[in-house]
Amino acid sequence: MHDASGLFAAGPDELIIAKPFGPSVKFPDPAKGNNGWYTNEAGVTETLFVLDHDMNPKPWLAESFINVGPLVWEIRLRKGILFHDNTPLNASAVKRSIDRICDEKSEVFNKRIQQLLDLKTIRVKDDYTLVFETGKPNAAFIYDLTSPGTGIIVPDDNKERICGTGPFVLEKVILKKEMVVRRFDEYWGRNPGLERVYIKTVANPMTRMLAFEAGQVDIVTNFSENDAERVASTKGMGIIHKPTNRLCFFFVRVADGPLADPRVRQALNFAINRQEIVDAVLAGVGGEVGASIFPGVLPWNNPGLQPYPYDPAGASRLLAEAGAKDTDGDGILEIHGRPLVLNVWTYETRASLKLTIELLQVQLGKVGIATKLKVTRKGTPINQAMRKGEVHLNLQMWNVAPQGDPDYFISNIFTQNGGSNYMGYHNPDLDALVSKGKTTFDHEERKKIYDRIQKIIYDESPVIVLFHKSTVSALYDYVENYRIHPAERYILSPELRRKQMPVR
Repeated sequence: MHDASGLFAAGPDELIIAKPFGPSVKFPDPAKGNNGWYTNEAGVTETLFVLDHDMNPKPWLAESFINVGPLVWEIRLRKGILFHDNTPLNASAVKRSIDRICDEKSEVFNKRIQQLLDLKTIRVKDDYTLVFETGKPNAAFIYDLTSPGTGIIVPDDNKERICGTGPFVLEKVILKKEMVVRRFDEYWGRNPGLERVYIKTVANPMTRMLAFEAGQVDIVTNFSENDAERVASTKGMGIIHKPTNRLCFFFVRVADGPLADPRVRQALNFAINRQEIVDAVLAGVGGEVGASIFPGVLPWNNPGLQPYPYDPAGASRLLAEAGAKDTDGDGILEIHGRPLVLNVWTYETRASLKLTIELLQVQLGKVGIATKLKVTRKGTPINQAMRKGEVHLNLQMWNVAPQGDPDYFISNIFTQNGGSNYMGYHNPDLDALVSKGKTTFDHEERKKIYDRIQKIIYDESPVIVLFHKSTVSALYDYVENYRIHPAERYILSPELRRKQMPVR
């Protein structure tokens, strides 16, 4: 419902959540783009497997699985599950839902998911059993089936609805404004505690926080961590923060330009005061200094790696070894006859990124490196500019294990043909280890492989790790059972509810 001012006011069994991102289409099919993340966190769609809070996969719509051989997986479904149109979930429906994602002729073909699953065939063995055959051995297959893009929906031709199996039914999407869901009374799990939830898209973090403090929303995410202490000390409000898989890091353009020299990249590592950035940007609640690309919350983290120390003198020595000198006394080094000026870009929707590059500018200036900063739109503009060599450092905040497995992030970014290898990075030894990791089914052996990969990345610095992010949310005291997942999923659980206040 709306109050007199036109702003949303939640009813007794409703909540309003403000987030920076939301669907870009009215009917967000999980197979398309990032839609699966939005329908998954809203409790509309579910996957065959989910990630628990320790980042291990467990059956969800699936009941059990058997790894029959390197290429073959047999998956048994739960019985008694209904889609939102009250048709039953069965093996045929699951097959059709996944087939359409991987079919290049389909309107919802998703190349990322197709490559992730690498399916050769899906066979219906009986009403509740499917047999999946992959094109190549894939030790991460069950992890991959947790991807929100594989959310199972009624696979029909009706483009005016999204019928999932989750605790909430998609009611409507108002583009760039909100997504509204309502309780599904026939949900197969615990009865949802909320009748309706409004998920508002508010790109500006300051605007999100102002709306929360004005009582216009009940929960707010991704705001400036510097607001956390004030909110926590306000009666009736609270803060929840939890480590996640999200990494704040720089893509480093290594193919050309001044950062092609590994000594200059290492100099950056020593010139950056990570603790100063964490203290200033994250305010003691938003995360911790990082060493590996993987955080400690993830079982794949290499614990043997330590954060680079802040050592500006060491940075200066490395820069001198690389031939950098201040020949004109202006405080800026020259290298190969040109001023050492780095183009540093980031995007606007995450509160901590702009402040981070501003601090970086000061820190690098102390060792004679000048920077030109730019804050722009997320996605294509930055990525294309970096591929062209126009951007030297690209500050991002990524979920490094969206499926819980280490392969996706590493393959996507660090292999020669990785779709997000904006750096122009190539290491044949790393590529060989990645191929080995994909086909090694023994968990301990896989762990050793990915530990080695993390060490290569740490040493060669095609990315520069700054910190591992904790997700911070603010909420009112009447919100019950709100949990933050390390992969930032499953926000609207059946357990989430609004405490009923006594009538006076």
